[in-house]
Amino acid sequence: MKLDISEILHHVGMRFPYEIDEPPYVDEDLECATGISGKIVISNTGSVLLIDGNASTTVTLACSRCLEYYQEPINIVVQEQFLIESMGGPRGRPTMVVIEEDESPAAEKLFEGSLFDLTELLRQGITLGLPTQPLHNLECKGLCQVCGANLNTVACECSAKQVNPAMAKLAELLEDKLKN
Repeated sequence: MKLDISEILHHVGMRFPYEIDEPPYVDEDLECATGISGKIVISNTGSVLLIDGNASTTVTLACSRCLEYYQEPINIVVQEQFLIESMGGPRGRPTMVVIEEDESPAAEKLFEGSLFDLTELLRQGITLGLPTQPLHNLECKGLCQVCGANLNTVACECSAKQVNPAMAKLAELLEDKLKN
């Protein structure tokens, strides 16, 4: 959703509370299972545009051990600030613009003139809030390294002992030594 913040930009001290009620966000990197809800407040301090608030949703993730999909609740805190500068506009009237620093060339722009892309801000916040190693259960046994069976549902008969082929002869010598 894009919000028109032109009035906020032209009135120093103005605060605009906004209730977030976005549909589930889905793209190739992120899949929300529920809508995104929360509240933000956009404030103009004169030189800085402040965006504060929080949002929550539930995302669908693959467990990093067994690859089963599960749903994880995500809560994000939104605390952003952007510089505001006055530029010459039509008929000599000053136009207030938001200066957005390009930290990553892959990141989408949050501002297009006086339009603020709330969906992109939420996408970035949710992406940063994702666990680095998602687990559907702390007791997850993962996949068998030999046959790939899900050890949470099947007890496979594979040998748990893995030997690097380069060290196979050394392993045989060690076994012979232990037997004697």
